Amino acid sequence: MSSGTKESIPLSVLDCVLYGAAKAVEYLGPRGERLLYKVGDGILDYCIKAGYIQPSGDMRQTVGLITKFFIENGYASGFDFKDDGGQVTLTFRGWRYVGLMKKLYGEQCQLLACPLCIAGLAVFRANGLDLQGISESILTDGTVVRSERLTPLTNPDHVVLFPSSTDMSNVSASWTPADRMGLPAFEAVEYGLAQGFDYLGAQAQQLLDNAGAGIIRFLQDEFRISFPDDPSKTIDNLASFFAANELADEITSQMSPSDVGILFKKYRYASVLRRLLDEGFTLVSCPFTLAVRASLRQRGLSIGGAQWKFVGGQDVSLRMSLHRVADQQFDEEDVARLME
Repeated sequence: MSSGTKESIPLSVLDCVLYGAAKAVEYLGPRGERLLYKVGDGILDYCIKAGYIQPSGDMRQTVGLITKFFIENGYASGFDFKDDGGQVTLTFRGWRYVGLMKKLYGEQCQLLACPLCIAGLAVFRANGLDLQGISESILTDGTVVRSERLTPLTNPDHVVLFPSSTDMSNVSASWTPADRMGLPAFEAVEYGLAQGFDYLGAQAQQLLDNAGAGIIRFLQDEFRISFPDDPSKTIDNLASFFAANELADEITSQMSPSDVGILFKKYRYASVLRRLLDEGFTLVSCPFTLAVRASLRQRGLSIGGAQWKFVGGQDVSLRMSLHRVADQQFDEEDVARLME
């Protein structure tokens, strides 16, 4: 099955959650990147399950298939992989990650959150190989050229990092409605995020809630979304943004002191949600839901069990119970131990 599709979604909906994920695990350093590589495993898993790529025992063929998938879905216009005796040159043309990369680099976050890259790296590492960053440059037309060395994987904690001195002065870090990507790639990343973070067990949801806090920061920085003290107005503002950016055709909410109910009309996360629930996952990686959870937690509200219901086609309802408690933090030391 080809992943080529006319259905697309604004890049901002993907980048806000990638930014949130990178910032949530940043404190872990290299182990945080390893967690992002697990997201890459989930991306590949989704592509195979959904029939977008065919499983292959050939490592390079698999990397080529995942690259083609992201190119077909508009995440890059072209990609070249040149291996000269273990010295690898990667050339990205029309790479949609550069805006987010500039933002992360500007905040001294060197973690690689590009979904094409972490999925490819997950394939290499599954085959006992590693890439070591040598240099990175950005040409005047925005083409990114990375030089890396392909080596045996001897240290699982090693991650691919590049110098923060990369000149990104000619890169625009802004998001417009014209910046779009294919819906299948968005679905693959969202599934990969839930599957990758599920590795952390009981700590996973709280770490994802911290990703939600990163989503809020991204929306404040890049779109000037306001977050009033009244939690219901904050939810309305989030619903307005994500509906305007086509996560759903319409998002409505009702809030009481004991619970919050949300209705999504033509929810573009619905197929991911259905697959996650069918496979027994309790984590949900929807950027709107993560941002809502984080905003409520910031106001001293704890969220209980989430009840999802498919009400027809892509229309989905969600009800979450609310409890007023002190702000909860995940156990950073516990998460660090799990990543050892």
